[in-house]
Amino acid sequence: MTKDNNAEQGQNQDSNEVAELQNSVTREFVEEHTGAPIDKGLTDSSKARVSDDQNRLITQRNLRK
Repeated sequence: MTKDNNAEQGQNQDSNEVAELQNSVTREFVEEHTGAPIDKGLTDSSKARVSDDQNRLITQRNLRK
């Protein structure tokens, strides 16, 4: 039983390592092509979001349709 548990734990650890590697490769690829999330873009974050009141009005208008 302990050999089976050790083998299963080893497989789980290997799959976790593979998943972490895939995540890091994907993150690096996305940051390379789109920029790091820390980078400042052309838009100001305070102006990029719709205010709650405006969002509520849009939702009400869409529900009437």
